[in-house]
Amino acid sequence: MTGGRADGNRKPALTWKKKLSLAVTVLVLCLGPIMIGVGSFMINADAELARTGVEATGTIVHFDDVTKASNRRIQVDFAAADGSARRTFAAVDHDQHPVVGDEATVVYAGNDPGRAIVLGYQSDGVWFRGAGVVLTVIFGAIGLLAAVLAGVGALRRFFRRRSPKRVG
Repeated sequence: MTGGRADGNRKPALTWKKKLSLAVTVLVLCLGPIMIGVGSFMINADAELARTGVEATGTIVHFDDVTKASNRRIQVDFAAADGSARRTFAAVDHDQHPVVGDEATVVYAGNDPGRAIVLGYQSDGVWFRGAGVVLTVIFGAIGLLAAVLAGVGALRRFFRRRSPKRVG
């Protein structure tokens, strides 16, 4: 015997279209958890920078108070210890109302002043993590619904085969 089913019929291999569909499905299902991981990593990196970085006083030079949360950002200019002029950006929560010209505390990496955060404002990782949670819930619910429907269909086929044929 060479393997396969006892009746000699082999189950057909997946076509390239089905393989592509499966790959896209797995990618979509993994996207949310990946974004949660990336967002958490970014938040932790910013928290570590806040603990170990060099503080500088910066000036808020730009802020658009828009209604779309992902566009609420401030631009802060500051001077690094080496005297170089630097710029950083930070996400602004809806309950925060920064004013152009106000001072803000910036913390930057001593060996890389281009890597900086503004204390008191959100990390960009908050958006990634939040979007990842939303995607995980949406695609997880769709996947769960698809699995339940597939299971119900399989049970119906199983009981249909087992039920005695009606003679009419």
